[in-house]
Amino acid sequence: MVHSVAAGERVSAAIRTIEREPGIQVVFTWPPGPAEELVRDYLAMIGALTTPWERAIRERFDLVITTDPAETGILNGALLVLPAVSADGDVVGHSGRRCATTLAYVFRQRLGRREPMLIGLPHLWALTRLRASAPQVGRQATVIGDPGYDELLEACHEQAWAHSGRRQGLVLSTRGPDSLFGRTPAVLQRLVSDLPSQRISLACRLDPEVWARHGRRQLLAWAGRSVRERVDFLQPEHDWRAVAAAADFVVGDHGHDTACAAAAEKPVYLANPVPKIEIGPLSEAVAKYGTVLDPKVPLAPQLRWTPRPGTQVVRRITSAPGESASLLRRECFRLMRLTGPAFH
Repeated sequence: MVHSVAAGERVSAAIRTIEREPGIQVVFTWPPGPAEELVRDYLAMIGALTTPWERAIRERFDLVITTDPAETGILNGALLVLPAVSADGDVVGHSGRRCATTLAYVFRQRLGRREPMLIGLPHLWALTRLRASAPQVGRQATVIGDPGYDELLEACHEQAWAHSGRRQGLVLSTRGPDSLFGRTPAVLQRLVSDLPSQRISLACRLDPEVWARHGRRQLLAWAGRSVRERVDFLQPEHDWRAVAAAADFVVGDHGHDTACAAAAEKPVYLANPVPKIEIGPLSEAVAKYGTVLDPKVPLAPQLRWTPRPGTQVVRRITSAPGESASLLRRECFRLMRLTGPAFH
């Protein structure tokens, strides 16, 4: 169940752990709302099988996976909720609003119908806060790690022996006015102007929500001709983690993608200081790990990296690094009541 484009990407990362199993068919749906057209277009872009909401609410599923508990009360089947975590450690839905109250309401609904519910969180810090603020809901929660980070980690391991003659740079931008592309889009032009094309190739990963809301044509128009000719803009369906694994350096912002790159110990440069509204343990760890670029001087001399550990960033992203796939598989199979050696 997908509430937004960004939620769709996170749900996709989770289901990749089980969709290869013979006999498991994954179907996507989305509830009515302002983002439904964007979600439909995104799901079509990634080639997902979909079913209309009106049909989904009449069906019974072995398992419903979502990042937001809103509207899940009318879906039939076991439920796995994978909420995001705010800067201060609270569980939030796709809109960024706290969702512990909604989780409690959905749990009471399902308790009466004898349908199991599980809340999967990335780290112990969020689990502790949820159990303290909403004990009944917290008892339905467990740590499952961060599938997105683990996929990047795996890609880095696969890339360890590969080497290209040219250095590769990757620009990462989350969504919103304080994102790299929203606040300082000129950094792309500076990178193109300051870094020699003969020695450095550039790619850019924008949040899928940005592609959905503005469209490829408009985004490339805003980028400008020289940037379009030099920078490879990665479409939402593109495996950006493989590009990140191959990158020699990353220029990013306060978003989750940049944090994952830092946790993977990539050289990370921040286009701007972390906005005050986004300051939290994770963004603070990324800010300490990365280096803020100075727009007043040439960029090339600033891209000199001293290796440093990303341990503190990893701790704020996940309490189970490298384990999310096995944890998710175990919990999904348990909720679907699948047993046997193949389902462990």
